[in-house]
Amino acid sequence: MLHQPPEAFATPHPASLWTAEAKVRFLDGLARKGNVRAACRAIGLSAETAYRQRRRDPAFARAWAAAMALARRMVEQVLADRAIDGVEEEVWFHGERRGTRVRFDTRLLLAHLGRLDKLADDGAECDADRFDELLAVIAGQQPPETDEPDGDYLLPDHETYVQQAMLAAIRAAVDRRQPERDAFGDIADEAEAIACASECDRAEAEAHDAAQDRWDQWLARACGTVDSLVAPAPLRSSPRTLSTVSTPALAQALACSPPPGERGRGGEGTH
Repeated sequence: MLHQPPEAFATPHPASLWTAEAKVRFLDGLARKGNVRAACRAIGLSAETAYRQRRRDPAFARAWAAAMALARRMVEQVLADRAIDGVEEEVWFHGERRGTRVRFDTRLLLAHLGRLDKLADDGAECDADRFDELLAVIAGQQPPETDEPDGDYLLPDHETYVQQAMLAAIRAAVDRRQPERDAFGDIADEAEAIACASECDRAEAEAHDAAQDRWDQWLARACGTVDSLVAPAPLRSSPRTLSTVSTPALAQALACSPPPGERGRGGEGTH
């Protein structure tokens, strides 16, 4: 008789189920509807453990706030559509569908929007614009290094990142030449000043292009990571016999059919 160790039957701790993939899929669902329980149901985890994870994981909490800001935008769009076009409903009478009507009632949606308004803040709105980057960091991707990181997790925004790279390149170019300066801090020799300015311009242009490439590569990597984690699993096609014909139905039909030589005999006595 085989004996399994006790740990083989142990129930995994709820916190261990919140893998990077689970977090990304939850946050993606939360950004679409702003409904914590629905997002939890989609990944098979409880809302209680989600709130606990948010309390313990600052990056997860930050992405959660950004997801709610995105959900708010989506609700606003749906609200605008319903306010203008209404909602089409079926009209039934005595169990029969008699037609449709358009109803204008957005009270529940307005209440949901009001709740999301209370949760929104400026930081979350900014993070919402960079939601895929946040999810990629949670999934384990590391953004390019920078001298001045944005808080704990992200690069600065695109424009700031490129500007920082150009300024760093200019400083490095000046430091390499170490020109003599006068009492006012200006470069003393005019020819040296022209050469230094030319080198700074070249370094600035190269840094701009390099920083732009790094940013584009990071964003592509971040979006690719998120897409791979939230993409639905491919449907497994079940094998079929004779196109779409059911095998049991085909067997029954063949069993009831007379042999080929007897197909004409059954009807001879009826004419």
